[in-house]
Amino acid sequence: MNFTTFISKIDIPMRLLFNVLAFTSIFFLSACGGSGTTTNNNTQTGSDATGTPDEMESDQPAPRAHHDCTVPGKVLEGNQFWIREQEVLVCIVADSTTLDKDLGDSHRIVEAYDTKTCSLIFRKALPVNVSADFPYYLAEITYNKVNQIVAIRGFNAIYCFDVAEKKLSAAMKPAFKKGRLSVDAQTGMIKRLEVWENYLVGFAQDQGTFVFDLTNHLQPKSVLPFAEYPAGENDFASLFLLTSGSDGQQAIIPTYDVEKEEFTINSLLDKPAKLNNNMTESAKNNRHLVLRPMDATAPAIAVDMLKRKRMDLPADKATAKTQEILEWMRAQR
Repeated sequence: MNFTTFISKIDIPMRLLFNVLAFTSIFFLSACGGSGTTTNNNTQTGSDATGTPDEMESDQPAPRAHHDCTVPGKVLEGNQFWIREQEVLVCIVADSTTLDKDLGDSHRIVEAYDTKTCSLIFRKALPVNVSADFPYYLAEITYNKVNQIVAIRGFNAIYCFDVAEKKLSAAMKPAFKKGRLSVDAQTGMIKRLEVWENYLVGFAQDQGTFVFDLTNHLQPKSVLPFAEYPAGENDFASLFLLTSGSDGQQAIIPTYDVEKEEFTINSLLDKPAKLNNNMTESAKNNRHLVLRPMDATAPAIAVDMLKRKRMDLPADKATAKTQEILEWMRAQR
């Protein structure tokens, strides 16, 4: 008797029970992988060391959201910065070693801590910052993964702390294309300092904007502006052409609004481009400038130095001769 004949001869209740039991067995075997068939979706799980580099990296613990270290001494608000990926805390401290008997706390000690152990890994007292009660400050926008430095500003001097090397640069002072006059005791005070790509960009009172190249972290080089226009008394519009990206340049005219205390890098190009730097020195101190890409078919870049911005050229002027573009710009006043 075959299986089909056997089923047909048993009564209906028994057949129902048999079917339920058969279905349950099949489901159980499938759930347990009893079929012996596997599907490879190239997905690595757990801590399997045979995964791809990206998958193995994703298994690494994420950087901690906070550290538990307490800094001895006094630290002003905003004067400590934690590089979470490196587990390094950089701060400027005042303690008993820098206390001035007449002026009190002197915030001029640079310290760095390993936040995995909270151990001190660097300490150096900076010179008195013009006066003992003038603090040093960390740059307002400091550190990026490209250069890994933390910038520090004093009254008129700058230092860079190399996070990877745990070393401090020598003091640097801003340089300018032309001489600057001293207006009062506040002249030269560094009001703003920011790390931008591989550069340090800042503003000094009555003197204008300045730039340092951070290629060598411990010996940054001053970068003079490509062009500069006297926009007013002790007010200078400075245009810098800075290497950006793999083989291009970015044009910036940093601006500082004294009333609002707002600083802007003010990039003129949508993306870095190869620029033709061939311009006579006599043309570099004018209000209107025309920059040319190395690609002769690309549109010219018209710059109004007084307004510190790029001007949009009409289609019929975009590739016109320089003098024609300048005449059009002057007519837009």
